[in-house]
Amino acid sequence: MGKNKKLFSKELTETHDIYRIFGIKFAVRDKKREYEETKASTYIQDTLDLSRLQNSKKIIVFLTPANAKINGGVMSIFSLCQTTREICNDAYCILSTYPNGKTYVINDKFYNNEKVLRFGQIVNNAKNIEELILHIPDYYADDFYKDLKEQDLQFLKSIQNLQLNIMNQNIELMPEPEDLKDLYKLTDNITQTVAHNRNATQEVCNKWNIPTHLCSVSIDLSKYRTYSFEEKEKNIVISPDLHESKEIILNKIEQFFPDWKLITIDNVTFTHYIDLVARSYFTITFGEGMDGYFNQPIYVGSLGFSTYNDYFFPNKSWNDLRNVYSSYGEMLEKICDDINDLSTNKNLYYQTIQEHLQKSNEIYKVSDYISNIERFYKKEYDFYPQIKERNVNEFSHI
Repeated sequence: MGKNKKLFSKELTETHDIYRIFGIKFAVRDKKREYEETKASTYIQDTLDLSRLQNSKKIIVFLTPANAKINGGVMSIFSLCQTTREICNDAYCILSTYPNGKTYVINDKFYNNEKVLRFGQIVNNAKNIEELILHIPDYYADDFYKDLKEQDLQFLKSIQNLQLNIMNQNIELMPEPEDLKDLYKLTDNITQTVAHNRNATQEVCNKWNIPTHLCSVSIDLSKYRTYSFEEKEKNIVISPDLHESKEIILNKIEQFFPDWKLITIDNVTFTHYIDLVARSYFTITFGEGMDGYFNQPIYVGSLGFSTYNDYFFPNKSWNDLRNVYSSYGEMLEKICDDINDLSTNKNLYYQTIQEHLQKSNEIYKVSDYISNIERFYKKEYDFYPQIKERNVNEFSHI
């Protein structure tokens, strides 16, 4: 806190120029850089071989945001696309950025072999299409229709079998049912897939009044290096999420452990991130709780701290883990003692990892992940609405 800071500094991120002037932070969106990046990506996209897209009768599209960062949501979309391609031999499976916005070709933040298209390329090239399954991220589902141009609308409405699936990865970001009414102007065949066991319920299905299916996630970090207890560095990796308790908790840790480094993840590749996690003793998530910052470290021999909540954790038994707190108040009270105990007791450290691994492996089985996706495409959904039919006057099919 007492270190001198520069009066002026500039930092370039993927979407903004960050200025710090006399300790005050300003974020300015770099629209010129966005335009140049999109222009360059468009040029590359136009050189891709789209013959399969042009000839395919069945196409499955996963929409992904254009800010090619590393986060659990984006990585899971890429994983779902790859697994879908392996399962659905009768379909052409591709990733696309959102309609009529910024785009990119390759996400180099984590390992993948995907080429990302523009939505307009699908509209202009899918001339033989008879069936389209379009996967839309939760937070974007209420904006998707608004971003469509007339050509896009005509294309989607002309498809004989159109299914819109909302990827409900974070129920707190899922639009309310009334905010999705524009989607019914395109089709009545609307579903949702959920990423957390906690939300795979009849109650969630009934609220949105659409078939609901658990797709979960797949965690495979076997190709990444682990470090022994003795090799680990006095680092604590911090999720970039904002939370009202974050500052006071981190300040306490800094006070108790002045020789430790607290490293907040920002604008790094997944390979760099996971290697940092493996080298560090701990991570702390201030986000969903049941997220990558909590669950990924155990697969590379490290340990994450989290706070329990009813939205994302499968059940209350997870609160019994030593590295899960019942509240941020409890985290504030106990985390320094836990950091000290776990970082000085090798057996306790690995015992805590093993207990976490056991619970994680119960719900993140690769066989279940693949089976869930297979059943989705067979239309064998986990839940169907148990309420009255939708008011056709409210959600009219146009």
